[in-house]
Amino acid sequence: MKRTALLLACLAALGCDLVPKPKPAPMLTVTPETITLIQETQEICVKVAKTGVERMRNAEDQQKRAREEAVEAANNGGTLAAPDDASSTAPADVLERYLSGEAAPELAAVERAAGLLRDLLPKVKDEAPPEIAQAVQSLFASEEQVCSRARNPRPTRLNYQESLDYAVHDYDNAEAKLQAVYTVTATDAQYAANKYNPLLDEARGGAGHAPGASGMKSLSPEELRRQRKEWEATQQYQQEQQSQHDAAVVRWRQREEKNEPIVGKIGLAPAEEAKRSLSPEKRAQSMQSWYAGYSGKVGPVRTALANYMSVRKGGSLEKLAPVCQDLLAATSALVSEPGMFDLPDAGAAKLLKKTYTDLQECARACTAGLDAEAAYRLALYQGGISQATTALQPYGMTP
Repeated sequence: MKRTALLLACLAALGCDLVPKPKPAPMLTVTPETITLIQETQEICVKVAKTGVERMRNAEDQQKRAREEAVEAANNGGTLAAPDDASSTAPADVLERYLSGEAAPELAAVERAAGLLRDLLPKVKDEAPPEIAQAVQSLFASEEQVCSRARNPRPTRLNYQESLDYAVHDYDNAEAKLQAVYTVTATDAQYAANKYNPLLDEARGGAGHAPGASGMKSLSPEELRRQRKEWEATQQYQQEQQSQHDAAVVRWRQREEKNEPIVGKIGLAPAEEAKRSLSPEKRAQSMQSWYAGYSGKVGPVRTALANYMSVRKGGSLEKLAPVCQDLLAATSALVSEPGMFDLPDAGAAKLLKKTYTDLQECARACTAGLDAEAAYRLALYQGGISQATTALQPYGMTP
């Protein structure tokens, strides 16, 4: 007992230095580059698919007009004219022609990115913690599904769209799971784009490499860190130069116009400063006042959204168009309402405005028949409303 007590006393005196300390988080270099490249590749594939959907829709419209004109001519006693090449081309053939022709450079860039990613993923597994590496692998698998469905023609436009919508939805879920454990910084994203975009542009231009060759130079961790430091130093220098330029312009205008310093350029704007300096009691009162007005205005949006989700789940395309119009009208009224997002909590205000803007864009895409875009925006809204719920929870409020 005496030895045990003595040992505990020693540990207390030493500040528990004998207890193993957790290892610092590893410096991730390949991981943010891989995530950025996956995200950019998915965006290319979605863009290609959206254009493909529009081409199929145009072909459907041409066929419909040709049939209507033929029926009208027959009813007026005329003879049925042979359809021209444009109106007789099947939408699936139009899509296949687009993918093999106009979209070929973008799909070449996708293939190039796939080769780069196959080289990067083993390195992610080596450097990143298991939960991050697994999330990155899941994101990559989801991106491959999106690109695979974007590149493969389907018999009908609806079939092609639905196939892509499901893949995009799975990708959004995988991205949300990754963001829960790791987020790429803006600097890392810029660095990755600067590093890999020239390789994708080279593939677009047709100057490809031999099969199986990625064209990447194998870099050690020390070389990667050195390159990153050089990139960050360049970015910081450019920002400092821009700041000095902006300050010089402000000083010149003050001398010319004899105005006081522009408060908005230095520190917080007066209105924002006043919000931050509110006492807890005043803040709570201001939040309650805002919430009363918000609750009265958000009701139509909730009703329109519930109708949209119900019809969307039922799969009735005929009923979807008017429901989308109602949702667009409700969200537009909310987003354009003066002072609707002017609340003391700046973080919650910014989050709410972006969330309802995403819902507005979802409704707008749905109205235009862009199902993949609508599904993408709906997923952003659902993620944003979840974050807004967390942000408003300390005030006892729900968005």
